[in-house]
Amino acid sequence: MAITQDILEKLEAIVGKNDCKSKDFELAAYSQGMIYTNPTRPDVLLLPETTEEISEIMKIANANQIPVVVRAGATAGPISQPDGGICLDMGKMNRILNWDLDNEIVTVEAGLSYYELCQEAIKRGYMMPLKPWYGNGVTVGGYINGPSMVGTRVAKYGTLNYWLFGITVVFPDGSVHHFGSGAYEGCKDFMSNAWMSMNWPVTMMCQSLGSLGIVTEASLLTVPQPEATHHAVCGFEHIEDLCKAAKEIQLKGLATDIEHEDYDIYDLLGMPLPKHYEVVLAITNEGIKEEVEAKGRRAMEIMKKYGGEELDPAYGHLTYDNTANFNFCTAAFGQFCCAAGCASYESYPEIYHIIKEEWAAAGIRNGWSCWTCYPNWVQGWTIGGFDYDTQMEAFNRAMFRIQKRTYDLPDSYPFYFTEQFEEFSQKVKDWVDPNGIMNPNSWFMLSGAQSRMVESIPIDAQM
Repeated sequence: MAITQDILEKLEAIVGKNDCKSKDFELAAYSQGMIYTNPTRPDVLLLPETTEEISEIMKIANANQIPVVVRAGATAGPISQPDGGICLDMGKMNRILNWDLDNEIVTVEAGLSYYELCQEAIKRGYMMPLKPWYGNGVTVGGYINGPSMVGTRVAKYGTLNYWLFGITVVFPDGSVHHFGSGAYEGCKDFMSNAWMSMNWPVTMMCQSLGSLGIVTEASLLTVPQPEATHHAVCGFEHIEDLCKAAKEIQLKGLATDIEHEDYDIYDLLGMPLPKHYEVVLAITNEGIKEEVEAKGRRAMEIMKKYGGEELDPAYGHLTYDNTANFNFCTAAFGQFCCAAGCASYESYPEIYHIIKEEWAAAGIRNGWSCWTCYPNWVQGWTIGGFDYDTQMEAFNRAMFRIQKRTYDLPDSYPFYFTEQFEEFSQKVKDWVDPNGIMNPNSWFMLSGAQSRMVESIPIDAQM
């Protein structure tokens, strides 16, 4: 339904005149995110300041079947990009609500920058277990709801849901619910109790891409700052050898963080490598000084066993800081795109080469490669720079071909599910959001429909 003047006045009454925006120049700022997509814009932009305001907004949107997209840090492309309807900018809900140092838990509003949260934890002698790779663009709510709950230190600490102890959610009908430990009768606040925190609605909201509800508050566990940090770095002539080394290091528990980087990222960061390597493997360990040094030595032995050549630890420090604090807004390679693939360690080199081949054919300049390491598989991300004005057709075709070629690998993990899982997911969506107003575009991706559409198109089809 279109937003009438009457509806607009009701929305303005909730958030105030200054926080209800509908002029073209105001909406244009929300037509794209950091990752390039075709520009679209909302009909109205709202900047709520409380959970209660969001609840009232959702009641109006649901009653009038107006689509709602939540805007956080805008680092996830089309997921946070509205196409008509209401856009909720969470930027004003950016407060730290409570530090419970006895339980090492912090409660914040979802619009708080995750980077700012990390800095505040450091001031208190703690740190957040994970840091997202999108640097200071990511908000707490975006990190929970977004497509990737990983980041630096994932090799040791796992994904964000393990450290999420409670959330407050506004559902499409405007109802407000507390999940996690705060869902239990008698709990005055979220508590750092893993058994109490992991009730299923918390997991349901994670990575839901804003398609089920709006996370307005979250409680997360912190950990004490480490005594020491150690980097072990090697250059490799072949990605295949790097993957063998990384897998063994991961399986033996010898890393807090595992990163691979392309050689050219060091040029962009102003610290060129002493010679050309196809890829660099950086192993970081944090903890007690003697222990991290011992793990670093063992990791170095494994890397050298597979042909790695030792590099200055400063390269590890550089890439660790780069992945932990990276800011795409000021990235040295300028306009960029992102391609990703998930596979076993054995198949990942082929995904890596496929992305490189397709981007080279399209004239897309590689900027940065990294990955998330798990015990037996890897999720790789490759960032590339290109010119929006002259390379869009080539870019779209390259991304399509990357999806087609990587999905066909025998042990890759494409972004779609079994039909039975899709059917169940749709039932959950219909139950929570029967009018389908919550971020319709993201549900198209989350349900797997987009990937199945790509699967059905021949690879040589004209774009």
